[in-house]
Amino acid sequence: MKYLAGYAVALCLLVLIVAQSVFIPSFHMEWYFRWHYEQHDVARNIGISEAELMYVTDELLNYMRGRRENLIVYVTIDEEVRSFFSDRDIRHMADVRELYAVGFLIRNIVFWVLILIMLGVAFFKVSALEVIPRCCLEVLIVFLVLLVALAGVIAWDWNRAFVIFHEMFFDNDYWILTSGVDPLIDMVGHPFFLYIAIIVGGLIFGFSGVVIAASAVYMYVTRPSGRVHTVIRFRQQS
Repeated sequence: MKYLAGYAVALCLLVLIVAQSVFIPSFHMEWYFRWHYEQHDVARNIGISEAELMYVTDELLNYMRGRRENLIVYVTIDEEVRSFFSDRDIRHMADVRELYAVGFLIRNIVFWVLILIMLGVAFFKVSALEVIPRCCLEVLIVFLVLLVALAGVIAWDWNRAFVIFHEMFFDNDYWILTSGVDPLIDMVGHPFFLYIAIIVGGLIFGFSGVVIAASAVYMYVTRPSGRVHTVIRFRQQS
């Protein structure tokens, strides 16, 4: 029972780490959007001011969070007031919004499952605390090894990996956008997602590293002392 609880805790932590590593750069790194736009001169290429480009970005993120109902966002492009996103942009982002909604739901469910497991361990006095750090070490280290292998495959052919990802998660071709026709692809093209993937990977390693280090320290501090065991054995033999 204690190992079942230990691995359940470890898997819950893994899901939360991956989820937050995706959500943080998606919604809480405005500086990255600004940096990307400046590096690729996005505002000038689209024909929009930098202020309006950031306004469009904020509204896009609000839509993905479920804080606005549609993506009809009016701005001035080349001195003409019109809706920023194309019909194809809007259809694709509706699919993306659904993916994030599922992600939020899974994260929240897993969080409460983790809380319930810990409460159950405390209430039923399951001696899982001694194995939870070891389970976390095993699960996270195995996952990170697999992640490194996956990163190697993705780095070998990023463009192919990008296509496979979209074919896996979308059952239509709305994600295939045209530069100059669909402004979304001019905002966030392949370079944007390449660096986002690197940031996500870095966050996963960072958060996992904290848990692994904490688990290792706990196991070291609470390890059985060789001297104590020797004394106990000597007394038992006496």
